Amino acid sequence: MNNSISKAFLFFLSWASTFCSCASPVEKSGHNQISSTETEISPVTEITKNSSDEEPLSLQRVEIQDQALNMKMLSINIPEGWTLHQDIASNPNGSGYLKFLLALESPEGEIQGLLPLMMNYHSFVMNGQHQGVYFDDLIPYLMHYCSQPFLEKFTPGKMISDQEALASAEGEQIKAFAMNYAQMASQAVGIPVTIDFDMVKMDFSAFRKNVPYKGLIKASKVGVINQNPYMTSKNGIIMGFFTLAPEELFAQASQREIDMQLEINPQWGQKRSEIIDMETRRMSQDHQARMAQQQAQFNAHQQNMASMRQSFDQHNQAWRERNFGSSGSSSYSGNASVIDAITGYTSFSDPYTGQQIKKEGNYNYWYTNEFGEYHGTNDPNFKPGNHYSGNWKSIQPLKPNH
Repeated sequence: MNNSISKAFLFFLSWASTFCSCASPVEKSGHNQISSTETEISPVTEITKNSSDEEPLSLQRVEIQDQALNMKMLSINIPEGWTLHQDIASNPNGSGYLKFLLALESPEGEIQGLLPLMMNYHSFVMNGQHQGVYFDDLIPYLMHYCSQPFLEKFTPGKMISDQEALASAEGEQIKAFAMNYAQMASQAVGIPVTIDFDMVKMDFSAFRKNVPYKGLIKASKVGVINQNPYMTSKNGIIMGFFTLAPEELFAQASQREIDMQLEINPQWGQKRSEIIDMETRRMSQDHQARMAQQQAQFNAHQQNMASMRQSFDQHNQAWRERNFGSSGSSSYSGNASVIDAITGYTSFSDPYTGQQIKKEGNYNYWYTNEFGEYHGTNDPNFKPGNHYSGNWKSIQPLKPNH
């Protein structure tokens, strides 16, 4: 899949270069479960290779919808017989997305998906205080966000530079775009900036209905470092994809090539360009006003700091909501207790969000972590923190309110 995905990125870069100079934080809102929208599928004649030992797969053309703008976003090819999972809503008032799920699933449970297209990261240090979320911190969150509709109980590996991708022809082309991006950013802010480019990968393991899975996330960082005397900032674009598969199928899945032939709907592109242009002008005006105030008086400087802190607090909270969920109720009736007993579920009040959730199974001991994952066991000596990532704590099931 690597070469085909890289080609899709290069296409998207060439399309997006007309308005990519805006590098604002991504808007946040979450999805908690798989949402596969039925779409009209038309056959195409292209084929995709799985490996030298397998028969080529026929491809079908599908359309991807933007729910926020109520229009077609793009079209791609998927292998015949695979399931398309799409649940996308762009931010109608700026860059980024309110939610993004775009993945293809084979009948054997292999999943190939894209990270949110042209997603931004933004991080800065002012007066010794760090705000925002940097690329390195977002990759583990993206792993959870994109994979959690399918998997649970994650054990992440270490994020490393993808030397093979960096040395490839596609990597060189993405790096050339990164240099051009840095030049545009320098012209926009009026001072020199440093290119911030890398291509990384991270392996991880998880479970899907108690079946061991392996996963891989690959991402490119196309950004800049701005050494402004008042504020050092790092911002740019994240692009990437992820692969999930049962352990015995992962080696094959990680090498799969699918010629998606991603094609942006021009009407959608024009609409998004107009929205981002408006946001860019607003951000530029705000930036100029903020710099003038910082030089003029300390109080104005403090006011701007408070405003930015609030903005990034909301930014980080929304990322948590993507992973932890945002729906439910703390009430738990006797009738709900009976239903749980009949259906074999256990209900909890999530200690991080205060929302009510249900998990399959009845166990003597339950644990949860900050990623909204739960583990039940009858072994009093089992410690999930010794096996899975996260800070696990004991949690008690809900009791009915009589």
